[in-house]
Amino acid sequence: MTQRLALIAAPLLLLAACGPAKQADTAAPPAAAGAEVPKSGPVAIAVTPYVGGPLHVRADGVGPITGETAFDLATIKALFPKAVVKSAFIHTGEGPPGPIITVEQDNVPLLEIGKGSEGGIGEIRLAGGPVQGPKGEALLARWADLSFDIAQCRAGEGRTVNQAVCVRPEAPTVSYVFGVPGWAKGGLPPVEVLKAKGQLNEFVWRPAEKAAVGAA
Repeated sequence: MTQRLALIAAPLLLLAACGPAKQADTAAPPAAAGAEVPKSGPVAIAVTPYVGGPLHVRADGVGPITGETAFDLATIKALFPKAVVKSAFIHTGEGPPGPIITVEQDNVPLLEIGKGSEGGIGEIRLAGGPVQGPKGEALLARWADLSFDIAQCRAGEGRTVNQAVCVRPEAPTVSYVFGVPGWAKGGLPPVEVLKAKGQLNEFVWRPAEKAAVGAA
C-alpha cells in the first residue's frame, strides 16, 4: 500500500469502528406490572325501569326516579315502559295551573309528578297502586300501626286540609298523609282520633333540596 492510500484509509477505518451516531431514546417507559390504565369517556349508570310489582318510596327517590331525574315526558315514559304516561295541568291554589306528568298502569293511577320552580321534579304524589313506603308501609295502613309520634305530624293545608301530615326523621323527603274520616274541624286531629280513625291515604316525595319537615 502506498503512503497516499494509507492516509485515506486510516480515517475511514476510524469512522467504521465508531459506528452510527446514537439517537435519543424518546419511547415512553413501559407501564409497571399490574398498573391500571385510566379509562376515558362517560360513565353509564344503570337504571332499572319499573314494569310492575311493589313501587318503593325511598328517601332518595320513587322507584327508578331520583332527585336527578328530569321533569320530561320522554324520560318518564322510558322509566315506566308499561304505563300510560301523560302531560297535564293542575290548579291547586292561587296563580296559573301547574304542569304535571301522570303515570297510570293497569288502569290504576300510580304517580302524579309536579314540576319544581327550577324546572326539575318538584314533588311526586302516590295515592294508589302497589306503593310501599321506606319501611314497607302500604296505603290505607292505620296510623296506630305505623309507630308515629304525634310530634312528627302537623295539620294538612291546601290539598291535604283536614288530614294529618307526618314525617319520619330518617326520611325527611317522604311525607305520609293520613285521612281521618269525619274530621272537618281543621287543625291536627288529637292523637286519640288519629289512633282510632287515621289511615294512610297518600305518600308525597320531594327531592332533598325541596323537602321540608311535615310538608305536603
